[in-house]
Amino acid sequence: MKRSDLQSNLAMMIVLLSGAMLFATLFMGYAIYRTSAPVWPPLGIPKISLFIPFLSTLVISVSSWFAYQFKTYVKVSNFIKAHSNLNWTLLTGFGFLAMQSYFWFHLKNTGVFLGTSGIFGSVIYGYTWIHAIHMVLGLGSLTYLKIVLRPETVNVLQKAINVEKFWHFLGIIWIIMFLTLFVL
Repeated sequence: MKRSDLQSNLAMMIVLLSGAMLFATLFMGYAIYRTSAPVWPPLGIPKISLFIPFLSTLVISVSSWFAYQFKTYVKVSNFIKAHSNLNWTLLTGFGFLAMQSYFWFHLKNTGVFLGTSGIFGSVIYGYTWIHAIHMVLGLGSLTYLKIVLRPETVNVLQKAINVEKFWHFLGIIWIIMFLTLFVL
């Protein structure tokens, strides 16, 4: 492995560990609040439907599969199939964000607001917004790969591997959020 690949791997590991620490801190704070609350959701706040978050989970899982396929095709230098899977990764990633936008609209229509629904609204909006910001960063990275993905691009495989790692990280974080915030 080349020195630049090692540096790139190290940089991505630092990014992933930093993100993991951010979300771990959020989950620990949520766990403390959630376990001390006598009723969940708090009185006067409707239970959130699982339909949109579940559908979002399916979409991000499919997107992660396309990202894996993308990297696999870059490894074997099949750039036509790599581009196709990258396009599907981007499409499902944007679809996930569109579903999140609809989810926030749905929350508002059911009476869950950021400022007036107490900590419950703050947690739901805050967690999903922070995740959405990271999704935008991931989509930006995928778009960058779309621009530079050519056989002659320096370290194209390493770039694909690192972006794939970040994309899978976002998928795993969403699944944990889905289970923690919406199912339990």
